Amino acid sequence: MKKKYNYLILLFSFIFLLSGCADSGKEKESSSAGLYQYYINDNGTKLIADKFKTEKTQTADLVEAMAEYLIYQESGNHKQRLLPENVSIQEYQLENRQVLLDMSPSYSDLQKTREILTRAGLVKSFNQIDGVDSVQILINGQQRLGADGTPMPAMTTADFVEAEGREIDAYQYGTFTLYFADSDGKHLVAEKQKVYYSASVPKEREVVELLLRGPIDTQLMATMPADLKILNVTLSDGIVYVNLNDVFLNGTPQVAEKTVVYSLVNSLLELEGTQKVQISVNGETKYALGDGIDLSQYLTKNTDLILE
Repeated sequence: MKKKYNYLILLFSFIFLLSGCADSGKEKESSSAGLYQYYINDNGTKLIADKFKTEKTQTADLVEAMAEYLIYQESGNHKQRLLPENVSIQEYQLENRQVLLDMSPSYSDLQKTREILTRAGLVKSFNQIDGVDSVQILINGQQRLGADGTPMPAMTTADFVEAEGREIDAYQYGTFTLYFADSDGKHLVAEKQKVYYSASVPKEREVVELLLRGPIDTQLMATMPADLKILNVTLSDGIVYVNLNDVFLNGTPQVAEKTVVYSLVNSLLELEGTQKVQISVNGETKYALGDGIDLSQYLTKNTDLILE
């Protein structure tokens, strides 16, 4: 009887081990399950996700499979390939749980609207893989620079998620009325810019970012100093609070100080729900500028400077 009992224990132990091996296999395969490949829709306004099928299961192999697919991806069925025909991934590697993508020089020539969606698609493609924490995009071996001239950090899918946690498959497309200086730097001229922008970025901050980027019309002059840094932009009770670094106090060459200030104020007050602007420098509003501009006071729109 004891031998029979021992036999049953061995039998159940063997079955348990087989079950454990099966579960272990499923866990190994889970790293390649639920992956997506990304395209851009015909209108160039959002990303389209399709299932990505591969037999690969290891992180490095999945990174290779995804990169190779993106390189040879084809358009069709109302979908554009993520990378335009003239843009390619020159090299890719997985290093310390970060994917490095070295893009061809033509990546720099992408229009902002297309580059934003392409960048989002690249980051999402690789960051979804188990074992990949972030994605760093290089251009011909060089790190990309932001509008302020500083290197752009590695990105994750979280960089393309709204505050409430809903994924952004498309950046919002909006029209902003911005005020830049005329050729003599003493007056303001309105310019409408249509751009894609992340829904996670407040419109007020986007306005300041666009002013930093400068006008499209070559007859107009930028009003914000090139090395200006935005510390914070918030909206509360109809008042836009803009906190800039002290470069703002240096002004902009060939542009009147009053024109610089009201380029910012007038542009922000074009947004719905805004009534006044307060500008601070490194968090301080104690500064008095030329033409009687007191930063401790709320500023309203100045229409006298605007040329029709």
